[in-house]
Amino acid sequence: MKKHLFCLSTLILALASCQKSEIKEPGNSDGDNGGATGSNLVQLWGRTAEGLWTSASEIGVYTSDETNSKFTVNYLPESAAQQDRAYFEGRMTPECVVFGAYTPYSADAGDNLTRVLTTIPETIQNGDALAQFDVAAYEEDADIKFNFKKKLATVELSFSNVAGSYIENAEITKIEFESVRGIVGTYTADLSQPDLPLSPVNESNRLTINVGREKLTESFVARAAIAARWKGSDQITVSINDGAYVTKVALSKAVEEGSVAKLVIDANQFNPEIKLEWISPALGTEGGLESQARGNCVAVDNKGNAYMQVAKGETKIYKLNAADGSIAWSYNIGFTGDNNSSPSCEPDGSVIYACGGTGGSGRVVALNADGSAKWTFASSDFVGFKDNAPTTPAPNFNCSTPAVGNTHIYVGNAGTTGTVVSINKSTGKRSSYMSNAAGNGGPAGGVMSGVGISSANQVVCMAAYGIFTASKTLMDTPNKTLEGVGGYTPWSQRIWHGWQYNQTRSGFACSNINGQNVIWGNALEQTNTGTYNLRVFWKAVSNDDSLVENYTKQEFGAEANIQNVTAQDQGGIVIGPRGEAIVSLKGTPGSIKAIGTDGKEAYSYVMSKGKDVCGSCAVDNNGYIHIVSDYNSGEGAIYSIVKPNYETKTCEVVASSVLQDLAEGKMGDSNAIRAWTSVTLGNDGKIYLGVSAFTLEGSAWKSQNARVMCLSYNGVTGPNATSPWPQRAADCHHTGVQK
Repeated sequence: MKKHLFCLSTLILALASCQKSEIKEPGNSDGDNGGATGSNLVQLWGRTAEGLWTSASEIGVYTSDETNSKFTVNYLPESAAQQDRAYFEGRMTPECVVFGAYTPYSADAGDNLTRVLTTIPETIQNGDALAQFDVAAYEEDADIKFNFKKKLATVELSFSNVAGSYIENAEITKIEFESVRGIVGTYTADLSQPDLPLSPVNESNRLTINVGREKLTESFVARAAIAARWKGSDQITVSINDGAYVTKVALSKAVEEGSVAKLVIDANQFNPEIKLEWISPALGTEGGLESQARGNCVAVDNKGNAYMQVAKGETKIYKLNAADGSIAWSYNIGFTGDNNSSPSCEPDGSVIYACGGTGGSGRVVALNADGSAKWTFASSDFVGFKDNAPTTPAPNFNCSTPAVGNTHIYVGNAGTTGTVVSINKSTGKRSSYMSNAAGNGGPAGGVMSGVGISSANQVVCMAAYGIFTASKTLMDTPNKTLEGVGGYTPWSQRIWHGWQYNQTRSGFACSNINGQNVIWGNALEQTNTGTYNLRVFWKAVSNDDSLVENYTKQEFGAEANIQNVTAQDQGGIVIGPRGEAIVSLKGTPGSIKAIGTDGKEAYSYVMSKGKDVCGSCAVDNNGYIHIVSDYNSGEGAIYSIVKPNYETKTCEVVASSVLQDLAEGKMGDSNAIRAWTSVTLGNDGKIYLGVSAFTLEGSAWKSQNARVMCLSYNGVTGPNATSPWPQRAADCHHTGVQK
């Protein structure tokens, strides 16, 4: 009914009464009434508020007997000046009661006036202008009233540059206009198509346009009626597809009654909103403990279940359900001290690997899908050296993540001249460890971060004095032994920069440059003046298993010197869409910088207010870079998605949200979020962050608890397909395997 009833209707003021007498000659007075012919033919006198009746005009009349009766023009004054009034003739029984009238007549308008009056929109088209009206119920000897109120303005919305934009393939289901000023109106995608539905809005600040499903093209036009309240330069928000894409536009001039304001929106302005999917309960706070997420990154299986360890609190690993972040199970690993490590998982979630512990308490566990222990690799199973002789180590972990191969996992130990051990996935027993050629000395300074597996078939680690590699084949099936310790594998290459530097926690990535297998590294160089420079470099590596203690010092394919940085905190390296190495910086200002394969800066981005960037970023399927900053006063921790511009060497913000705004009302008593972690992108495009929720009282941090946040952003379907190392630990499973 609605789709035909009012789209092209004409506003009228009708005076009507039922006459049971013969027809009188019509007069020109407002009080003239039509009469009846026979017993059931009645005439109604109709007047228009503006415009003219024609000989083809028809009105519909609701009565107590013949509902929705058609009345046609019976008499039209000859004078054009008087043709805003006419007699309409139709059939009514002698005892009829007239309830209301409308124009133009429609056979499918329905048979219940009450229902019609509650469902019809309050605006109709009157020629090229829009007007608003009221319908009053008919009372005996009273007027049937269509009261003209005021003209409305028409906003005409269209789109440019759709091809290549975020919304190129969008199928529009809904469009919403939103303003701080009131909006009233109705919508049709094209007013020449009266079969499209209308959506009424009554003095609201939001106008909702239901489209159905229609692909957005540059020929698409949306028209809406609004109250003439918008002034020039007023900003309005336009969103499509239930808010999946949002932009703000400004009217170039005031919208006057009866005018048409044309808004042509560049489709590239539309940005999807970052949305909160869920936030987990507090983790590691059992028994009244406080907890933090500090360097702990989330691993995600193919079903979207998340796995998380916490830095303080109970030494547990948690499985969080994909649907809502609720705790599926937890397992106490049983070490002491802070835990800055992160778990890994098999893609199907069948086994989860976790390590952690300080002060000699470090251990590794493998857990089944139900959270039960498969095996435990205790501290006595590691290897260490003292006075060039094997000894029981004191394993420590600094932001470590087990790398996961086909048959073994690889874990780096930072304690007591630490090393990398390979552990059989089935038995939990050590197969080998990385050492010098004599088998009595591991990577100098111990392994400070996670382990990687390069496409050159090398196990890679970052130690305190450089990057070390060893044959993965030999690590899995060692060909040398040392009595009382077990098999070992000599490291094949050592890439040492030779700078005096502060210890680096996570500073390498595996990549390919011009057909070469390479390792990127970074080192925070401490200068003689006490300042720091971040050195970023790459070096080709070999898959030659015969190499033993191949030594390289300051012989790099390329290197860059980022001067006067304050610090790097759990930053790592991520490989961008064009092979560039992206590093994150903490301090003044907090930022990311990308170094090209030629050693030159490719682009950079400074976070809002220069806030610290403490973890690694990630690169998504669009080539956008995902960054999270820490909290600072005046503004909370921010999640930003930026698009690199290789020509200007800058980044454009695609979307940005304050984390605590996203999580508002879902953190218990906590009122602030800090982010000291790296971004994890799930294979389905979901975004995962380990965060620390705090209670902030003035400038004092009070109670704290670790949580996991799951976010989403329309258009992000997973990590970058072309990058061999799109995020810390290389993938959402944290396998550390180069693609």
